This record gives sequence, C-alpha cells and structure tokens, in this order.
Amino acid sequence: MDRQTVDGIGGVVLFADHADSLAQWYEKHLGIFFTREPGSHEWWCELSGTAFAIHQTKHPLGHERHFVEISWRVKNLDDLVEYLVDLGVTVDERQETPAGDYAWFDDPEGNRVQLWQESEA
Repeated sequence: MDRQTVDGIGGVVLFADHADSLAQWYEKHLGIFFTREPGSHEWWCELSGTAFAIHQTKHPLGHERHFVEISWRVKNLDDLVEYLVDLGVTVDERQETPAGDYAWFDDPEGNRVQLWQESEA
C-alpha cells in the first residue's frame, strides 16, 4: 500500500468564548461573511476552497489557552490596514519580504491574524 499524505487544508475552526460576536467582528473588519443554522452558535464559510468556521466553546477557554495564527491572503494590504486602523484595530507589526508584504494584529479573542499580500515579482 502506498503511503497516504495530506494534500491541503480542508478548513480552520476557531473555538471562541463569544462565537457570535467574534463572527460579527470578522464580518465587519475583514469582510468574511458566514452562514449558520438558526439557533446555532457555529458559523462557517468557504474561502477559495477552504472552510473557515467559528464555534462556541462548551467551557470557557480562559487566558491560558493556546492561540492560533491564521494567515489571510489579500489583494491590497495597505488599503486593508488603513481601513482596519480607522476601525480601531491596532496593527502592531508590518514586514516586507521577497515573498510579499505582511501585517499582524490580534482579533478580539486574542487569536493572531496575519494579512499577506503576495509579491508581484
């Protein structure tokens, strides 16, 4: 039998203490719009073939939880960063590399968010 390997990411799930408000934050700040079943606290969407979901935790995560960083591909990093700053988001790091330009900040639940604009070269 041939060895089986992973060939991509099917999706990312964030577990949140306040899933409804976190999903609304992602909608307002990053334009990621979710679907959910009525009465459910499980939000999901598909972006370029990858699922992204936010689920309500059954027990509070607390401050000692393990954080996650999600890297989002964007078309115009400068414009999005300017928009986020206008909304009160603190973008605390920027970096330019041969692979592209990056910006980092935290979402309201402390998850690290990376924005990446691929270099044109």
